[in-house]
Amino acid sequence: MSAPLHNQALAEHLREIVQCSLGSTPEKMLERALQACIDISGATGGSILGEEGPYLQFLFSDVPGVVGARVPFDSIAGATVRNGRIIYTYAPTDKRHFAGIDAQTNSATRYLLSIPIPSIHQSATDGSTHRNAGALQLLFDSNVLPGVQVEAGPEEFDLATFRQEQYDHLSGIFLILPNIAFGMEVITLRQTSYQAIHELKNKFISAQSWLGYLKSDIEQQAPDIFSNETISGDLELTRSTVGEGAALAKTYLEFTKIYEPHFIEADINDVLAEVVASARAFAKDQPIVTAVVFEGDKRIARRQLDPAQLKMAFFNLCKNAIEALVVHAVADATITVKSSLVDGRISVEVADNGPGMPREIADNLFIPFKTKKEGGTGLGLTITKKIVNVNGGGIRCQTSDAGTVFTVVF
Repeated sequence: MSAPLHNQALAEHLREIVQCSLGSTPEKMLERALQACIDISGATGGSILGEEGPYLQFLFSDVPGVVGARVPFDSIAGATVRNGRIIYTYAPTDKRHFAGIDAQTNSATRYLLSIPIPSIHQSATDGSTHRNAGALQLLFDSNVLPGVQVEAGPEEFDLATFRQEQYDHLSGIFLILPNIAFGMEVITLRQTSYQAIHELKNKFISAQSWLGYLKSDIEQQAPDIFSNETISGDLELTRSTVGEGAALAKTYLEFTKIYEPHFIEADINDVLAEVVASARAFAKDQPIVTAVVFEGDKRIARRQLDPAQLKMAFFNLCKNAIEALVVHAVADATITVKSSLVDGRISVEVADNGPGMPREIADNLFIPFKTKKEGGTGLGLTITKKIVNVNGGGIRCQTSDAGTVFTVVF
């Protein structure tokens, strides 16, 4: 690509990233930034990794199946984040390469460029160094750095040295890195807000109790006061409002529980069997009959999972499907929960035979507070996605006039 064309393409990518950051979610902006890095570098693919407890986790990738997967800190990505150095390596000969991801995607990583994503927070008071928020990894089929031979061993660069080498086809990446770091910080800040919501929930619950005591005291001291409809109405409105606030805070706090998973050796079919039983009980109380069918693949072996949280996630998918079928009064309403073993990975489908979802709803399924359901908080599917991610999986949705299918792959 010639310099003028390269600069024009880079400018267009930056414009789209800025537009995305102003008019969409940080997740969408990060997805767009990753694609821009892939495009301008000529990479065959790429990913953004960030910290998730004692691991690094794939936050975004051009291969949806790896999103949510975890890699250890002794991997190439871990060395990039820990040491703050760019690593260029030939993966087949680098012992730090975490081949588990290749196994999941049925591919073989060749040339790998791993770039630290500097945090927007300075780690030194003089501003001389920065800690890193994560790693940007780009994959190439052939050697992308002229004169650098890494088949026999990796090469490492500090940021300044690498940029001085004038790899023009890669220079645009460093203009995009601050956008990536900012997007990751916004997501982190959103997560830390959960702790504040926890305290707010406690205040709401206390207020509910004190309102009960206040009503009791008034009834004892001045019982006639409640004959005044205005006073009685005001108290009831206050009680109702506080109750709604407590319910919203409690729902929002499902996020915080997800950051403390309890993994045990478990059978996903046992988890799904309990979910299906609960879904059938829920369906019985609905105005129309909904059949809930379970098809479990007995070949699936036990593995480390958090059964309690996965039950919550899969039940939420079933509950949403049942409610949608009821709203649309679907004849022969049916939900099918199916597990299967696909290329060594666990796949779980929750499918319904409803009329599908409009595009504007389908595009915002996992975004907090984006709901069209009356009385809903817009957090259910966001919580579900996070549970799946923490359990090392990814989730996607396909919808049409023949029905909607949520697929979770671990």
